[in-house]
Amino acid sequence: MHNAKLALIMPRYTANNFSAAMAKNAALTIVEAEEIVPVGSLDPNEIHLPGVYVDRIVPATEPKQIEFTTLAPDPSTPPPSPTEASASKAEALAKRNRICRRAAKELRNGDHVNLGIGMPTLVPEYLPEGVVVWLQSENGILGE
Repeated sequence: MHNAKLALIMPRYTANNFSAAMAKNAALTIVEAEEIVPVGSLDPNEIHLPGVYVDRIVPATEPKQIEFTTLAPDPSTPPPSPTEASASKAEALAKRNRICRRAAKELRNGDHVNLGIGMPTLVPEYLPEGVVVWLQSENGILGE
């Protein structure tokens, strides 16, 4: 880190709907940073979260791929066999469930949690019996 006293956090490629509000009110805020820059090197108008609200910073270990190249399939290429497709889906589902089980281990009885939408909404399915948490999420968490 260039400066031991981190001053500013600027999330990239995020919707920033509730990120700052949740970080400011959380008991612990952890930021995964792709790059840590010297204080003063970012435009203050681009800062979403003052560093005073950040408890931990961990360096990103994998590059974030935000955009994916998608090409039309080659008409001469045969489609994948049903067994290949189902095996691939089963592997992806197993990975999702493993991530959700691990995330559920971090939650304690009475925690207030912002899970977002999508895969994180599966986390409560893996809570131990008797653990009750308060969920805050986008519209749709209850299927509405």
